[in-house]
Amino acid sequence: MVRASDLADLPVNEKLQLITELWDQIASRRDNPVLPEWVRDESNRRFEAMDRDPIACLTEEQMWRQVDETR
Repeated sequence: MVRASDLADLPVNEKLQLITELWDQIASRRDNPVLPEWVRDESNRRFEAMDRDPIACLTEEQMWRQVDETR
């Protein structure tokens, strides 16, 4: 098993490439990972908060704008 500490010295661009490849592999699998209950609970909590107060949430466009501004 590869540990995060094994990757500590990789340049950021290589880390991002690795993350992208890992996500692509996960997305291409037919089996769905079993999420821990706390992850489902947190996801539900956030969706409920968004439904209660949609103005308090960022749109996808706003979120990406903030990400791009930090670069």
